Amino acid sequence: MSSDKKFGMLRGVLRTLGLSSESADQVVDFIVDLLAGEGKGASAPAPSADFPYHRREHFLSAAERSFYGVLKAATADHGTLLCKVALGDIFYVKKGDDASQYRIYTNKIDRKHVDFLLCDSQTMQPILGFELDDSSHQREDRQARDAFVDGVFAAADLPLIHVPAKRAYVPADVEALFAPYVAAANELAARPLFKVPAVVELSATGEPCCPKCGSAMILRTSKSGVTAGTQFWGCSNFPKCRGMVPYQA
Repeated sequence: MSSDKKFGMLRGVLRTLGLSSESADQVVDFIVDLLAGEGKGASAPAPSADFPYHRREHFLSAAERSFYGVLKAATADHGTLLCKVALGDIFYVKKGDDASQYRIYTNKIDRKHVDFLLCDSQTMQPILGFELDDSSHQREDRQARDAFVDGVFAAADLPLIHVPAKRAYVPADVEALFAPYVAAANELAARPLFKVPAVVELSATGEPCCPKCGSAMILRTSKSGVTAGTQFWGCSNFPKCRGMVPYQA
């Protein structure tokens, strides 16, 4: 029996025992590392009981390194490219009255990551993600994981592009994949950060009152993004209230 089939059977057993696809993959990877002797060469220092960690030889796989080089060059003028970003660093679950539901949905994105994430170079706001689909994505359990991650990105209105792993990539073809999403992000960033209310009440001292909660407003200056340097009136109850009014000199 081939190693792939043996490990496939092991994954099936682990799933039957109640482990998630991600946890089953971690167990199999750990066994593979043990069999391969990863990080346990003759010159490797013995780990301590409290810190039994070793540095991996490769942060990215060969396929990921190949695609990263092309993707980094193609996106250089459009943003900052990050690798292997945890979903928990991109998305969050709003806390409600049901703490158990909050924990359940938070655990669903725990220990999952996206291969590459393109962010705005100034604000570091995510623009879109990239998943490099190699042969492992053909497994049934991996397809279920991919469907879930796709749903998370869609729910948060963040595009996610799946790119099949290849021996070589044409830069122009790669750029054509993400260009529409970058253009849409740029168009959104150029829009005003707030709508001008129809009626703005003024306080006794002449400052506008917050159109949302009626509190006094403070003159502030935007420090990032396309509106950097622009002054505006912000609610004094920020961050509880995020009311804003344009400033006119």
